[in-house]
Amino acid sequence: MIIKVAQSAGFCFGVQRAVEGVLVWAKANKGKSIKVYGMLIHNSYVIDKLKELGVEVVEDIEQIGKEDIIFIRSHGVSMDEYAEIEKRAEKVYDFTCPYVKKIHEIVNEHSENGYDIIVVGDMNHPEVKGIVGHVSNNRKCFVVDSIEKIKEAINQVEGQAVVVCQTTFDSKKWSEIREFLETHTNYKVFDTICKATINRQKEASELAKHVDIMLVVGDKKSSNTNKLYQLLKEIKPTFFIEKVEDLDSIKLDSHIKSIGVTAGASTSPEQIEEVVKHLEEKFNEMTLKDFERLIDRSFLTLQRGEVVKGRIIKVEEDYLLVDIGYKAEGIIYKDEVIKNGNVNLKDLFKIGETIEAVVIKESDEEGNVVLSKYRADVLHGFEELLSKYENKEPVRAIVKSIKEKSVVCDFRGTNVYVPISQWGEDVQTSDIGKIFEIEITEVNKEKKIAFGSRKSLLKQKEEERFIKQIDSLDFSKEYEGTVVEIREKGIVVNFENLRGFVPASEVGYLKKGAEFKKLFEIGEKVRVKILDIDKNKKQIYLSIKKTQDDEWIKKIKNLYLGMLVDCEVTKVLPFGLIVWITEHDVDGFVHISNIPLGYNQRPHNVYKVGDRLKAKVIEIDEEKRRIALSLKDLHEEENVDTEHNEDFVITLADFVKNIELEQ
Repeated sequence: MIIKVAQSAGFCFGVQRAVEGVLVWAKANKGKSIKVYGMLIHNSYVIDKLKELGVEVVEDIEQIGKEDIIFIRSHGVSMDEYAEIEKRAEKVYDFTCPYVKKIHEIVNEHSENGYDIIVVGDMNHPEVKGIVGHVSNNRKCFVVDSIEKIKEAINQVEGQAVVVCQTTFDSKKWSEIREFLETHTNYKVFDTICKATINRQKEASELAKHVDIMLVVGDKKSSNTNKLYQLLKEIKPTFFIEKVEDLDSIKLDSHIKSIGVTAGASTSPEQIEEVVKHLEEKFNEMTLKDFERLIDRSFLTLQRGEVVKGRIIKVEEDYLLVDIGYKAEGIIYKDEVIKNGNVNLKDLFKIGETIEAVVIKESDEEGNVVLSKYRADVLHGFEELLSKYENKEPVRAIVKSIKEKSVVCDFRGTNVYVPISQWGEDVQTSDIGKIFEIEITEVNKEKKIAFGSRKSLLKQKEEERFIKQIDSLDFSKEYEGTVVEIREKGIVVNFENLRGFVPASEVGYLKKGAEFKKLFEIGEKVRVKILDIDKNKKQIYLSIKKTQDDEWIKKIKNLYLGMLVDCEVTKVLPFGLIVWITEHDVDGFVHISNIPLGYNQRPHNVYKVGDRLKAKVIEIDEEKRRIALSLKDLHEEENVDTEHNEDFVITLADFVKNIELEQ
């Protein structure tokens, strides 16, 4: 067995500086009261070693006394914490990572100069808490960990902002966020992610491609070690090793020829060495056991038709390799996994899975035992399907093919036919080879086939998803959405993976006569707030208006009752004039009763569109967004509040009466 250790595994510069500094000081000053404020690094193994030397870890500043020698953790602390520690302790040694200190300087300097601060990272991580603690000048500070969160922060930033990143943040996520921020020119983005973190991730990813399994050594409390593990498990089977004993839970079978070892920035060289040594010892034991197992296997015999259990050790597009405890490995070709199905086995199986198969040939040209999973499925598959049908449990079936009227699926050798109308969504050719949950609706015991549906399952899941999502919605929050449909009575908007309806009355503050349908386009981004949610109808009602300032209210702010204003006639009606109040850019209405007319005269006998007039404001109705004017008694009055005049309301009777008079 080959064991490969990543060159970048273990202590980074900042961690090594902190650990060695405390160790040297503790050994040279035995008997002194030495304390570390917070965990020096996220590694219980190292912290325990320091405790053996008399170094105490304190989390509360109140625990610090005048005779204490204090070491500041590598993650750093806030300005206020540092100042308080200096007041209390005999001496303070700052072992904050130099890269973290640089972030402190950036944040402090720019907040002093009027910048808001955005920190990309985990708000619960001590490094991030320390960074936030260096924001000054009462500037706003936001901690975000996704593009969605940064969008929310941008809406609250006033003027310019600086963006920094936690040194151990996910490098892929950070790249996506930086790319998003490129369009925001008033933001200064500092690339503060630790280069050692990026290099460690790159090297470990490359190593994983050339070994059978990966081990990540370190403490689960360590941010960068966790991210390393998450990254590698997407590439190869990966195991998190906190202590040597964790290796005992890993099965190192004969098919594992090479192991890659890496570690987080807070993992000591001793821990890595201990793991490698234990691996070598385990390998030597395993070699002897493997030899004994091979001897035992040489006496085993297999017969055609025999059912065997095995563990998958290799997955290719068109065959599986299986360890069946025999002198030769078993091979299952795609045709013997599923009949008449165009599937990719890599989508269906993983290394390490245990499966049952039937022996159909003792040896092929390469010496492998030829097996059939399909035949093993047929032996028990129909009984299992029947049991699930009777217990009203769904089955997980593979799509074999798509016919004109149905989707043909396979459940352990039994054909399940799902009518296209019961598939619940558009059928795609890409569905072939994929596994779907299906509700069995009918079973034909004679033909050993079944019929099913996905529709009700999808509906149930959609209802569960809807309830879960709407419970998390905030009525006070603004959401970004996309216009997907424009209807007669409003627009449909997609937001937060949900669909909502904006009634015409809530699309915004529109000018009278404006058609809202002409103001929006499919695909347009809009800001919305939630008006109401009808759980029974699964309908969400939204408002664009509630995210906007009312321009009409702004324009009439300086208008008052009795004020004389300049107007221009825009429409002449039988019962009055519609005018444009030029200085305030709003419409007003002059009722016929407030127009000085001669005997038997109507408004159109005296006025025409374009006429310029002086008028007096006699009513302002904010609720109905209406201003009433008068052309009589034109002298300025004091700005006084008066109650709404109900006599002014134009009723349907007014319209009819005026039309009759006109005729």
